[in-house]
Amino acid sequence: MRSKIIIIVIIIASLIQCDQSPTTLDEEPYLRDSGETTFSMEISRFEFDYLSQQFFFSVEVTSPIEIAEVVYNLGLNSSAYFLLNDLGQGEDILIGDGRYDGGWTLPDTLSTYVDSLWTLEVIVRDEASNSLAEFKTLQPERPAPPVIGAASHLDTLTLLSNGLVLDTLTLEVSHPAGLDEIRDVSMMSLKPDGSYANQGQPIPLYDDGGSVIFYSFGGIDFTSGDSLANDGVYSLLLALDPTNLSGIYHWTFNSRSWLGIEAIPVIDSIVVLPAGSLSRGQSKEFEQSGVFK
Repeated sequence: MRSKIIIIVIIIASLIQCDQSPTTLDEEPYLRDSGETTFSMEISRFEFDYLSQQFFFSVEVTSPIEIAEVVYNLGLNSSAYFLLNDLGQGEDILIGDGRYDGGWTLPDTLSTYVDSLWTLEVIVRDEASNSLAEFKTLQPERPAPPVIGAASHLDTLTLLSNGLVLDTLTLEVSHPAGLDEIRDVSMMSLKPDGSYANQGQPIPLYDDGGSVIFYSFGGIDFTSGDSLANDGVYSLLLALDPTNLSGIYHWTFNSRSWLGIEAIPVIDSIVVLPAGSLSRGQSKEFEQSGVFK
């Protein structure tokens, strides 16, 4: 006759100043350690995934008898027990391999405590009341954000009576884990009248090597102005027509990683002079980029 082994998996958030305190095991129907066991167990996985906001854990049990039942408790609510299985369901992949995998999604109410110290407690118990406990701690490391460097552009542009003034804005952006971790780079452009260009929406910068054609005029294709793709230099072709406001435009550059971690914004500005002043840009006739309108 098969004996039963019960595994209780408890994730307890070690949170200072948190109102939700974990329930002690004295209030639960299981003992931590009976001192007599015929089995061994190991917590082989305890990690946190920032993208899904989930904890993942695996417990492996070696026993001369088959495992019949597994339950776990997340610690923040000691009255709620849930059934785990070794049937290849949910987080479990292989049937009957003695490995129990589970996952727990971090509630929004605890998201600010994600980088606190968390303790995983595992208790194994058989039907003869033999039990064994093991602990493992984890302090998730908050992912690094992208790093924005200084912007490169002309500091002054002068409006023309006819045609457009052009300049290419470039911005170096890096990430400690590599450029592939950068999801996007954008800017906000505050006009001299206090309103935002592009109807208040972020304006994307591109590291595409100029592969995307935004518009064509007179048989000429105009792109983002980026010179080399995937080199960490993000670009945007700037254009001003005679109707643009003169004055100071304030720019705020932003970047996000694929995990949604935002970089420290970088602030810059450019001066636009009215027509008739010395021009430092080039004149062409085509649709403008939206940075100034």
